Amino acid sequence: MDKIMLKRNIIVFDRCSLRVEEYQRFLAEVSDLMAQMPQYLTANEDINSLELAHLIPEVKETVLAIYVGINDAVCNKGLVTALLPQHGHNNVFVFDNQVYSGDNDVPSGTIDAKKILNGFEPPNKTWNKDWTYVMVADSDRTFQSLWQEKGYIDMIPAKFEDFTMLSEFNKSKACIFISPKCFEHPVNKSRPYLKQACKLGEKLASEFQIPQKISDEFNSLVPVILNRGEKLYVATTDFSPCAHGWCNIHPDNQELAVINENSAVPLDLVIAKPPVNPKYSKGLIPPRGSADMTTDWFKRGQMIMRKPLLAGLFEG
Repeated sequence: MDKIMLKRNIIVFDRCSLRVEEYQRFLAEVSDLMAQMPQYLTANEDINSLELAHLIPEVKETVLAIYVGINDAVCNKGLVTALLPQHGHNNVFVFDNQVYSGDNDVPSGTIDAKKILNGFEPPNKTWNKDWTYVMVADSDRTFQSLWQEKGYIDMIPAKFEDFTMLSEFNKSKACIFISPKCFEHPVNKSRPYLKQACKLGEKLASEFQIPQKISDEFNSLVPVILNRGEKLYVATTDFSPCAHGWCNIHPDNQELAVINENSAVPLDLVIAKPPVNPKYSKGLIPPRGSADMTTDWFKRGQMIMRKPLLAGLFEG
């Protein structure tokens, strides 16, 4: 019984479509699944090591449990959810608010991150909340041109992710929906099994049950179904966002799937990025971890509840 007893309170928001007891049962199920994987819960860890979020509170299937193994320059996470909404990871460019005040006053070809992301936060407390944080909105806008704009302070790079399916296909089918741009990346080109994974995705995609309220969540994305141990790199060759998400709701499923995520900032991008503007660099702590609250863009950004219902050992 100790294994399923939560020692912290789940904070349920008004918009949540599940009761506390349902969240507890979900976490207990995830804890049991994670315990079967050698890379997650140790002998001294249990349900209390998990983080809980409900990304679209009105859609019960979007409740998400995360086990964070490490969250620094490299991140390692175990993820379990019936449906991960479509999102991408955007590089965020930071500007002096005396030069660009934000909202509609931003560099051409960009959009104010605070305007499109519900719950946007700077990467840590040393980053001024009043600065203007923008994301590229026009594909013709280059990173280099933004680095040279007046008022530029720094860039917060977004991480690339590598997913690994850890569950058996006959127990839990998950369909990852992803931008076709990912298949141009050399990492995915080197994985011959992805051709079959795409064929399987195309064949079975219609069998996955996407909730009616967000039925268009994965329109225009490519369905991919991985077998146990197979990987999919969520990345583009030009460091632009790679839209993705998944559905783990299938009539044949016996349990939820566990998907592992390894992520890191592309080294080429870090090397190319110019130094921080010296006027602001003193006392500025670089972003660490996944910086998800800063760099994540969701298709339904204003519906997303980014604050967790239950924090884990490390922030995820």
